[in-house]
Amino acid sequence: MRAIIVNFLLSFIWLGSCQDPKAGQTNLQLRLDSLITSEHSANQFGGTIVIGTNDTILFSKAIGIANRTWQIPMRLDHRFDICSINKSFISALILIAVEEGKLSLDDLLVDHLANYEYAGEFDPAITIHQMMSHISGLPDYDSVEPELLQNEGRLFKRKQFSNAAYVDFISQLPVKGAPEQQFYYSNFSYHLLAIILEDVYQMSFPELLENKIADPLGLHETFSSVSNTEVFERLTEAYNYKSASDSWERNQFIDLSLGRRIFSSAHDLYLWGKAMSGTSILSNESLALMTTNHVKTINPDISYGYGWAVFDGKKQYRMGDLGIDRRYIIHGGSTEGYKSMLINIESGQYIIAFLANTGDQTNELRLAQKIVNILISSENDQ
Repeated sequence: MRAIIVNFLLSFIWLGSCQDPKAGQTNLQLRLDSLITSEHSANQFGGTIVIGTNDTILFSKAIGIANRTWQIPMRLDHRFDICSINKSFISALILIAVEEGKLSLDDLLVDHLANYEYAGEFDPAITIHQMMSHISGLPDYDSVEPELLQNEGRLFKRKQFSNAAYVDFISQLPVKGAPEQQFYYSNFSYHLLAIILEDVYQMSFPELLENKIADPLGLHETFSSVSNTEVFERLTEAYNYKSASDSWERNQFIDLSLGRRIFSSAHDLYLWGKAMSGTSILSNESLALMTTNHVKTINPDISYGYGWAVFDGKKQYRMGDLGIDRRYIIHGGSTEGYKSMLINIESGQYIIAFLANTGDQTNELRLAQKIVNILISSENDQ
């Protein structure tokens, strides 16, 4: 009889917990969970998200499908292409090289390309500083020949460049102007910076990322690769939604030698955002350089440091505007079905990292704004 009563009570407890899976969550967590669930239900987000402070993780969630062919559900340790957030990693590697005496921010691009032969030319005044802050005048993808950009740029993305071939290719693209004349976002600037890093260290970019950043910070899910023949565990596939066929289309092949792609998890990105609050990997001087607006005298509507859009809490700049009067750094990204976002507000008051594989269905800035509104509006509840 006692066994029957015990089993009944255990069953009652188990049923109760199943009926209320959100029991024990704070109001903030419930609101964030409701937002992400709603975005997913509307086909606007599938991926992983981690939100926290310098001291603790406030919320994390994985939702959606990591691989639609095999119907693999999303997990927090799944890894994504982090898109243009890789610029903060490349900038950090450049600043580490400066601290180690291997580079100077005033170094000229042409000096670092002296051992390359190229058919075009580079402005002899371009510096590493200008390349990092997008004021070098170097071009972006819209300068690539139109035939290479057909079918969503498939021909260009499938080119397998060596460093020498890539330098030659970029040298022949039309420039956007002279250095220090305008802010012009150039992916090719950062692709050339990765090549410079490999040359000065005589080490591959994946090795540099692992040795200088991932291992020291314990970013166990973060890596780079330049080979499409490698297979990596827990790597999500990315998709774009095709309304005409009401279906999800897997992203197109991208050669991994193109621009030194970085893959990571939302939790590792949270740790990377946290590293921007202290001197765990960079000196105070280097962190200040990363988060200083270097373009204020060139374009007052843009605030950009090295690999980060920078907000001072006083003005709403055009790139990365969350609509709040707080200091923060922010960078998002988008490539072939992947979306990414990383934000550090008030040096670690809030750190927001999310990765999606739902392509253009996900508006990463709008989602970030909704998350920030919940965080700030919930402060009175704490």
